[in-house]
Amino acid sequence: MLGSLLKFKRKIKLSILDKESIERIHSTSLQILEKIGIKIYSEETVNILKDAGCQVDEKEKTAKIPSYLVEEALRKCPKNFKLYARNPQYDLPLNGEQTYIFTNGTCTLTIDLETGERRRSVKDDLVKTAILTDALEGMHGYYPVVVPSDYPGYLHGLHELEASLNYTEKHVMLGSTSMREEAKLQIKMAETVLGGEEELRKRPIITSMVCTTPPLKLDKEATEATLEFAKVGIPIRIMSMPLLGMSSPVTLASALSMANAEILGLLTIIQLAYPKTPIMYAVDPMGMEPKRGNFAPCLPSAILINCASIQLAKEYYGIPCGDGFSSASKVPDSQAAYENALTAFCMMAAGADVISGPGGLESYNVLSYEQFLIDYEICTMIFSILNGLEVNDETLALDLMIKKGHEGVFISEKHTLKHFRELWVPMIADFNSYEMWIKEGNKDMVQRAKEKVKEILETHKPTPLEPEIQEKLKEILKEGEEKIPH
Repeated sequence: MLGSLLKFKRKIKLSILDKESIERIHSTSLQILEKIGIKIYSEETVNILKDAGCQVDEKEKTAKIPSYLVEEALRKCPKNFKLYARNPQYDLPLNGEQTYIFTNGTCTLTIDLETGERRRSVKDDLVKTAILTDALEGMHGYYPVVVPSDYPGYLHGLHELEASLNYTEKHVMLGSTSMREEAKLQIKMAETVLGGEEELRKRPIITSMVCTTPPLKLDKEATEATLEFAKVGIPIRIMSMPLLGMSSPVTLASALSMANAEILGLLTIIQLAYPKTPIMYAVDPMGMEPKRGNFAPCLPSAILINCASIQLAKEYYGIPCGDGFSSASKVPDSQAAYENALTAFCMMAAGADVISGPGGLESYNVLSYEQFLIDYEICTMIFSILNGLEVNDETLALDLMIKKGHEGVFISEKHTLKHFRELWVPMIADFNSYEMWIKEGNKDMVQRAKEKVKEILETHKPTPLEPEIQEKLKEILKEGEEKIPH
């Protein structure tokens, strides 16, 4: 078994904001939407807001959204829903009790598993990372990890989804779909796997992700693609990614207020067009390192905004939420380990429903297979910590201690055997003595992770789609070559 913490229940909680601060951020976001508004390039979207009574400036392409519309839209958002999987065994109830781990995406480069050299990411990396996700019990869903350079840019989304559906039975979270026609074909792929539109409405096995464009803008094609997904009941993950001091003010409260306004603006549009669409909330900021002006998602400023946004979404809006993590390090090393560990721990403790991240280096730009397993190990260890400890008659075991007295050895007791499986089990960490470590080849963490990745890829065989479904997916890929503008 490669990890058994699928049933993690969070008992330890991290709070960043007090009630008054949450209310002030919400109030500021509403004022941003009413006084500044959102810049919108989609005529369809403008008409949705016009019909709802919003003040629209056609020349400036801005819409000012009154607070009562935002509040009404928030009331329409489902508070709990499921992320369904190809195999129902992996369905994920978003009920606020558990954090689910997904991979992270957009890596244009990959550190090759064999050579250790950087290269352009290819579709085979999608296949391999989907297999790893399928194999690891504590990985709950798949977000296409890389951008496949061996296919044209306009086909990336279709090839990412085709590989995902073929090589994991778990829920798939799409990258940001950039065109309406692309969205239609991705929907068609999911329908093909499930057996039609009605089946997809009952069990949406994909989630769409859409990014706003800070400051306070919505891309035309991405917004219209989002409405296509909402039309058939697919959950939408709305993400704002402000660059502190660049595309947002540098102070944390203002950056969060602006990002929140963007999310609330798009959320309102979606709920006006298709009420009760399931929404996931995500703020994934890039903090500024002031010495050289570099940006990264693992700086303290970004982590604080991440955690505060989770608290805002969960405690104030009651909307499922989650963000991503990635190290700024260029290789799997101690910097990558501590940055990912701290970020993941804080987000899980803050209450994220979903976090995505294993394998990402250089701020989401580079995939490392070794880092994938190291991050996975980190996350399972965090799970074990945040589970807390139970205090009851069974766990106190006073009768057993009385029975054994001062000379007792507990290893052979039924109580020990009963609770032994509750302990965290490492997959690649080494807890041997120095002598045993030397005897087993004095391998460091990266070497052990590489060997484990290869072992999983050689031994794990995902349950395949039916051959006729695989063929239909290939036909949709060909359809994309003809229909998607390029």
